[in-house]
Amino acid sequence: MSSREPSGEPAPAPETGEERAAPSESASAGERAAPKARASAGERAGARRVAVLLALALSLGAIAGVAYQRYAAVHLRALPRVPGCVRGARVALRKPVAVSGTEPRQTASGETVYLTPGEDRAVACALQLDEALARHLAGALAEQAPAQRAARLVELVRDRVPADPAYDRAASAAYMMASAVLRGLPDDVAEVRVAAEELERHHACRFDTRRPCPTRPPMPALVWLTGAPAALSLLGLLWIGLAASAARTRRWRARRSR
Repeated sequence: MSSREPSGEPAPAPETGEERAAPSESASAGERAAPKARASAGERAGARRVAVLLALALSLGAIAGVAYQRYAAVHLRALPRVPGCVRGARVALRKPVAVSGTEPRQTASGETVYLTPGEDRAVACALQLDEALARHLAGALAEQAPAQRAARLVELVRDRVPADPAYDRAASAAYMMASAVLRGLPDDVAEVRVAAEELERHHACRFDTRRPCPTRPPMPALVWLTGAPAALSLLGLLWIGLAASAARTRRWRARRSR
């Protein structure tokens, strides 16, 4: 017989096992979907962080790089390669002059001077780089008194070679030969010591050498203001990459241990 409620309505049929299990299965599916949704949201957030850090690193790094290159092009130029004859001339120029010269050369003023064979080879080498440089070098080497000789050599490097980067090879060659001559002069002459210091200082301010330059301006602030955040952004990207790699390793080990 069919059972009825006190009101006379038929009583609801009892729930079967499948119907009772349905809510539990639905809840279980929802619980399984929740971690996946959270993981997907976390991946999207991580991807956005990576994109932001990468954009910062690239844009700020580019600005810092351009600013540094402009500064280095003026104040930190690399030493250029010079002709091989310069090194041979340096060896000859280090030797003190003991005899009068016999090789005729013209100076920048048109005067004819007579140089030793070693000095003449140095002038011929300088002629490969710049004719005006060779003539000024001939005039400096024609000086016999140590003080005047040293002063003319410093003048040659400091004032006779243009500051334009196109003349960097000539400037480097002139410095190498002038410094060799100064080493052959008596170092007990005060003018020779002063000339040697000024020569080194001028060379250090034109090129990027190990010697400090007192007149070189500091690095532009723009390099630091953009370079530091760019470096921090790169460190952030590295940290994210390491963390992601560690997480993948942990998941791989967890799967292996099951």
